[in-house]
Amino acid sequence: MRVAQYLLTMFIVLSLNFFLPRMMPGDPLSYLTGDPTADMPVAISEEVREKLLAYYGLDEPLARQYTDYLINLAHGNLGWSIYYNAPVSSVLLGRLRWTLLLMGTATLGYVALGILLGALSAWRRGTRTDIGLLVSVFSLGSWPPFFLAMLLIILFSVKLGAFPIGGAKSPTGSNAAGLKLAAEVAYHLFLPSLALVLTHLSGVYFLMRNSMLGVLGEDYIRTARAKGLRKRDILLRHALPNALLPIVTMIAMHLGFLIMGTMFVEVVFAYPGTGTLIYQACTTRDYPLLQGTFLLIMAFVMMFNLAADLLYSRLDPRVRRA
Repeated sequence: MRVAQYLLTMFIVLSLNFFLPRMMPGDPLSYLTGDPTADMPVAISEEVREKLLAYYGLDEPLARQYTDYLINLAHGNLGWSIYYNAPVSSVLLGRLRWTLLLMGTATLGYVALGILLGALSAWRRGTRTDIGLLVSVFSLGSWPPFFLAMLLIILFSVKLGAFPIGGAKSPTGSNAAGLKLAAEVAYHLFLPSLALVLTHLSGVYFLMRNSMLGVLGEDYIRTARAKGLRKRDILLRHALPNALLPIVTMIAMHLGFLIMGTMFVEVVFAYPGTGTLIYQACTTRDYPLLQGTFLLIMAFVMMFNLAADLLYSRLDPRVRRA
């Protein structure tokens, strides 16, 4: 039943993946040749235009294009990028590594920080530390990632000049290697990952706090306190491991949606990932590139959601029995 649901979802998303880009005004040739109303359009004859349409398969009926699209996907062919004049798969692979680096760094950051702050807040429930963390994390979580990214640029890049405005590495460091290259990439990665960490921290923090509060009320925690164990040992050895169970499935579910938030931040920082690629593909009406990028996102979301379902059934035997 679950497999059938995923297959149906995949078919619906693939269909939307094909039709939605074609609903946008304009077409790929409008960008390649220039808008006729622009100051300097590229004049082409009707014969050349028809040849270009035939070359990219845009002269076929929409139903035929849709059929060819599904057939090519079945053969693992994502198509040919109109703007980059290269296979869509190679263009995506070149950008995907930067998105995975940004998403992986941000995930490690907000998960580790959310767990630690959530555990600390629950342990000191009702104190100034708890209230301060609640207000701070809730406030940060209410900001859209792209808006917070712009604020970070204004503060740390424009005002203080401490970090670069955008990019994955500076032009002067393009020939760097080894530790120098890693330091250059990390330097440019800090602000984008910070924007994602601060805006995604609240989910892990609140879940960890609530889970820890439930665990701290259990009998075995009271027994550990009655035995005179140190507070640090009770927190780290007894309470924290048991409170982490719901966090595991939440992380798997959030990973699929984090890639969407990553895209907006990439555009703000001009980071060369899939988010910037989608923006360029929308601007140029590059249908094959849009289809390939959206397909990649769909695959990530469905993969992580499936992993969350399987993981949750592993951690909770009641789900397997149901």
